[in-house]
Amino acid sequence: MLSHKPQVRTMNPPRPAQSMSALVLSGGQSRRMQAGDKGLMKLAGKPMIQYLLDSLSQHINQILISTNSSDPEYASFGYPLVSDILPGSLGPLAGIHAGLHTCNTQFLLITPCDCPFLTTTLSERLAQAIEENNALIAVAHDGERMQNTFALINIALTDNLSLYLQRGGRKLNTWFKEQNAIEVNCSDHLADFTNINTLADLQDAERILATS
Repeated sequence: MLSHKPQVRTMNPPRPAQSMSALVLSGGQSRRMQAGDKGLMKLAGKPMIQYLLDSLSQHINQILISTNSSDPEYASFGYPLVSDILPGSLGPLAGIHAGLHTCNTQFLLITPCDCPFLTTTLSERLAQAIEENNALIAVAHDGERMQNTFALINIALTDNLSLYLQRGGRKLNTWFKEQNAIEVNCSDHLADFTNINTLADLQDAERILATS
């Protein structure tokens, strides 16, 4: 676990679990499956993103979908859509930046759209790490590497992220390290990080869902 020496503090911050929104990063293309928008790909008859939305809605009131897509199916899910504020297709960090600007809570949980087995444990563990360390960012670690698209971020860092992007920064890991993010061991919940990148992954996930 990294030490945390943030440059920004909030006075008497609310408990993260009680002041958390969620942002689902979507709109990416499933190039290895030649299928178009990954979030809308069907998994066992449901769009991939629906599994994330169903899981998050169990414990989070405000859920946002980060997408620059014009596909009307995204609007049909009934959650606010958040498009990049900064021009230039700057990658996932631009989506996170827009989400931080949009959410109305002190903390924003980030998840990708292609991890259908996400449980509430991840957000609970990240929130606990934030609270115990008075940290501004907590990011999941699977025991081997940082899972940088599973993170909990304090909106106090919104302007900091704006500056990082404006100076040419694009990598999540680099920005997290610059902010001394807390890495949280989630190696006992590896299924949460199961993502769908290939047709074989899709078939494996369908088998798991069929037997669960």
